[in-house]
Amino acid sequence: MSFRPGWRIAASVYMVAGVACVLGSAVVPESDVGMLLAIAGGLPWSLGLLTLDLSPGVANTALLLIAGSWAVNAGLLWWLALRPRDAGFQRGDKVPTGAAKRTR
Repeated sequence: MSFRPGWRIAASVYMVAGVACVLGSAVVPESDVGMLLAIAGGLPWSLGLLTLDLSPGVANTALLLIAGSWAVNAGLLWWLALRPRDAGFQRGDKVPTGAAKRTR
């Protein structure tokens, strides 16, 4: 079975960027740019931040939500990367068009 190398590269880059953004937000919480990058990278799941109220401890909850967002997105990318290709496309077979189907 052949795997998709492009998806593996994308998943690896996304995972490294996610770890950097989430750790950067945890270490330097005053950085607006770092937090915006972390939130943008966690989309669409990071939209859950809109449901949080401004109570004590909201920063820790938000950081957990963003880390979870990145983890879900990275998991989906790795699923795409490790999913085997269809057997018909491995041999280079072409998908028959409508005209080719009618002539058979």
